[in-house]
Amino acid sequence: MSKLVKDLITKELQARYSQVENALWVELIGVDGITTNDFRRDLHSKSLRIEIVRNELLRRAVGDGPLAPLAKALTGPAALITGGESAIDAAKAIEDWLPKISGLRLRGALLEGEFLDEQAVVNLAKMESKADLLAKVAMIILSPGGKLASAIRAPGANVAGCLKALIEKLEKDADNADAA
Repeated sequence: MSKLVKDLITKELQARYSQVENALWVELIGVDGITTNDFRRDLHSKSLRIEIVRNELLRRAVGDGPLAPLAKALTGPAALITGGESAIDAAKAIEDWLPKISGLRLRGALLEGEFLDEQAVVNLAKMESKADLLAKVAMIILSPGGKLASAIRAPGANVAGCLKALIEKLEKDADNADAA
């Protein structure tokens, strides 16, 4: 590959990966075209993107950027999966495909700027996503407020119920008195 072509590819990779903080590194070997297309289509439907990269060109492109720890660890055939909320989403998508593709292997990940090796990335698919964790935190924060609001409304609701029953009784007694 000529220097000009390498420079062009490096610039393209810089533009694509300069702001990426989450990525999943997979090895994809010996997969037929139809399966690869199905795999890519499934990833695309989940707002994920897979790209086969040359290790040295990626290292040149990311320099000291957010992907640098992952780029330094790349060895052998490398495919990067980016997109989604975080690398957890990508790991969950890959987890579904591992039994279907024999040449697919999780190698590493970059999660919020921290490199995870092959052993740690296996557990990544079992983690809850950022959106799920934020929803749990919001529920925990709102729970005491909801209970407090219910406790404040309860006596008023009891009084309103009693008043309504009294009004209905008085109206019923008035109707009975008119009928008599």
